Amino acid sequence: MALPARILIVDDEKPIANLLAQTFEQDGHVVASAGDGIDCMNKMASFRPDVVVMDIMMPKLDGVEATKLIRRNQTYAGTLIIALSARADDKTRQRMQEAGADAFVRKPFSIARLVARVEEMLAVRSGLR
Repeated sequence: MALPARILIVDDEKPIANLLAQTFEQDGHVVASAGDGIDCMNKMASFRPDVVVMDIMMPKLDGVEATKLIRRNQTYAGTLIIALSARADDKTRQRMQEAGADAFVRKPFSIARLVARVEEMLAVRSGLR
């Protein structure tokens, strides 16, 4: 396991957000949740996440636009962003990649695989792999 990280779960589907939060907390991470992109942006400054798990389709401000806003702010340059979406077409993936996402995971997803992906990305970033 990588060092404990601060993980922000951004998803308007509460059951998914709660399940992810519980899973990452059980692995020793500190977790916060946001229900949409605006809520995400409000929590970025106070929570300072290492990782953002970002749903794409959300009300108010979608994941693509929230990712762009995060990437425009140098304060969050080292923040990893993992996009989650039920829309896994090439156009959606490309939009998230262009917005600055580091990885893309399709819904429905394996929680074990998502956790492993986050752990792997954190390890690479901290030089453990």
